Amino acid sequence: MKINITPKNEKGQRHGYWEKYYTNGQLSTKGNYINDYRHGLWENYYYNGIIWSKGYYVNDNRNGLWEWYNNNGQLFSKQYYI
Repeated sequence: MKINITPKNEKGQRHGYWEKYYTNGQLSTKGNYINDYRHGLWENYYYNGIIWSKGYYVNDNRNGLWEWYNNNGQLFSKQYYI
């Protein structure tokens, strides 16, 4: 997988927008870090580019509604995290 160089804070922690790619160049994952913790909307994709899951993180913990999709893009599961 190709990983973009991510912005870092003064402590060398991941901080800012981040993307990860499959070897075919297709986007695998995207989201934001704050002080090395996933925070905000994150999306994950299948190798074919179709959305696999999406949801929010707060301080690296899933928070709120998360949705999962099959490899045809059809929603098959929802879960709410507190």
